[in-house]
Amino acid sequence: MTKQTIIITREATIATSNGTVVTPGEDPVRAPVDGSDRTNGDAGRAQWGNKVEFLLSCISLSVGLGNVWRFPYLAYANGGGAFLLPYIVVLFLVGKPMYFMEIAAGQYHAKSPVPIWKRIAPIAKGIGMAQIVISFCVAVYYAVIMSWVMYYFWATLVAACQGKAVPWENFCENDWAYNKTCFSTSTYVERPNYTFVPVVNFDNNETESERKVSSAQQYYDRFVMMKYEKASPNIFTITNLGDVNLLMLASLAGCWLVIYVSLVKGVQSSGKVVYVTSTMPFIVLFILLIRGVTLDNATQGILYFIVPKFEKLLDIQTWRAAAEQMFFSLGVAFGTLTMLGSYNKFNNNCYRDGLIVSVLDSATSVISGLAMFSILGYLAGQMDVGIENVVDSGPGLAFVTFPDAVTTMPVPALWSLLFFIMLFTLGLGSEIALLENSLTYLCDRFPQLRAKRPLVTLAAVVLCFLIDIPFVTQGGYELFEVFDKYAGGLAVLIVAAAEVLCIMWVYGLKRFLNDLQEMLGKTGNLGWYWRTAWLILAPVTLLFITIVSITSFELMSQPGVNNIPPWADGIGWSLTALAVVQLPLWAAIVLYKAPGNTFGEKFHQSLWPDTIVNPRSSKMEMNQNGISTNGNYLGPDQKILSSYDNQAFHRD
Repeated sequence: MTKQTIIITREATIATSNGTVVTPGEDPVRAPVDGSDRTNGDAGRAQWGNKVEFLLSCISLSVGLGNVWRFPYLAYANGGGAFLLPYIVVLFLVGKPMYFMEIAAGQYHAKSPVPIWKRIAPIAKGIGMAQIVISFCVAVYYAVIMSWVMYYFWATLVAACQGKAVPWENFCENDWAYNKTCFSTSTYVERPNYTFVPVVNFDNNETESERKVSSAQQYYDRFVMMKYEKASPNIFTITNLGDVNLLMLASLAGCWLVIYVSLVKGVQSSGKVVYVTSTMPFIVLFILLIRGVTLDNATQGILYFIVPKFEKLLDIQTWRAAAEQMFFSLGVAFGTLTMLGSYNKFNNNCYRDGLIVSVLDSATSVISGLAMFSILGYLAGQMDVGIENVVDSGPGLAFVTFPDAVTTMPVPALWSLLFFIMLFTLGLGSEIALLENSLTYLCDRFPQLRAKRPLVTLAAVVLCFLIDIPFVTQGGYELFEVFDKYAGGLAVLIVAAAEVLCIMWVYGLKRFLNDLQEMLGKTGNLGWYWRTAWLILAPVTLLFITIVSITSFELMSQPGVNNIPPWADGIGWSLTALAVVQLPLWAAIVLYKAPGNTFGEKFHQSLWPDTIVNPRSSKMEMNQNGISTNGNYLGPDQKILSSYDNQAFHRD
């Protein structure tokens, strides 16, 4: 190899001895000293219009469907308070520290989840690839939830314009209803002597003929999801998908059209959309909370939500569900926070932003839980049953509980429209960040695609729409449940554990703190909590929950209990494996390509960042190994002259 000399001027311009010049904002990895033409790394990379857009984008990602749709139904399925306590514990041990860590890493290196590992630990490139896979899979099925929301919204709006009641209020009179079991909540309230047999988590071996089902539940199951044959107890399943629900397909197409418009220009367009998606939900959620807590018997539901059942706290599945929900809620370990942070200016106060968003996120989860459970308490009081017996727990909880409640409120159409507008904006905010993650990677990996951003976005949207079509078949709800359980579940725990270990133990806590020092000017506020959490608490907690979750994992297919076939779990495990396999696969590829004659030499080289200098940083201090304190690597046969201190650093 021909020896090269690199000169760093006061403006941090880098010039190689062969004339290649790398200015701030360009990536030295793609403008190397060997003279090859691999420029245009950070050049042309967009940034947020202002600090507010980044903060609102983080809020829009973190305060999303995970808070209002997923959190309440998981809390309902796992005993209310027994789920809330583990969620809060995991949030402080893992969630908040990792949230700040990911934003800071993305901001410092100005890289999306995959290329950032070249500047942290090249051998861990698979972590970024796994995060791209996970965020893409979740983005695919999140759009399905948005299509449910859009369907409810238009159905409510059409009924209101025609002067009719909300469509689920009188659904028992509809041809699709199974009249033998259907009852209206509003009718029951007027006739308190009505005999009610509640829905209690029945599975596919049972039929509705065995129990009474509210009109809102039947509307969701029979008309929206079309799980059942018309006016029949016969149910469609994953083994019998039935026909495509054309109305739902139209809603799905409408959702992807909105997503495309929001993403077409990257952060320049999505940064404007978040002004709505991050603020509107809070307004509506507070309205619903105020209404919920003023209902009769709301206290019963609230107590169920905040008082834990201690026997449930000993169930590792509750802790696993709480950890997975924390990642879903905050957006940690999906790579999206790294991506959002990469568009920041170098000196943005990411510490402040991280605190604001993480507090808002956890507060929103609690507020949405209080709103949901206050309504469940109201319904339980009206029906004279226990909280756990009001509705069927599962992904449809939000689409049954709130619609059921509004039928007994004044102006039900108004309440319904407000709720579904809120859900849609929450879903849109999450969807934008999740899909933007994959698009950012493509545009960073292939910079020539940036000029074709609209076409790339269109191709991604069309692909996702085609993948989603099976979800809107009559039996597609079970396929959705497979994705919900596997796509972002165990894989997220494994990837999160690998991520925090690599950054804090391979890249190093000291080096990470030095990065923060450069960006923020001081790290005095980062006391024992942050350092201990990053170095010990988060890794240990994640490893423990992951290992125990794997050893006690419960499959969806349970012969004699439900009709879900074993191959459905096979699909789920394939989704998990598709993400997790990226870790060893890319580690092997990096090791194979690393310089060195022995495995030990290759392994050592693959641990260190392969960049010459971070162009966003003006700091250049080398240690005895040729590694700067900010993570810059000085390879063999390279010589650096720094005008900052007129010293030459070189390695022979």
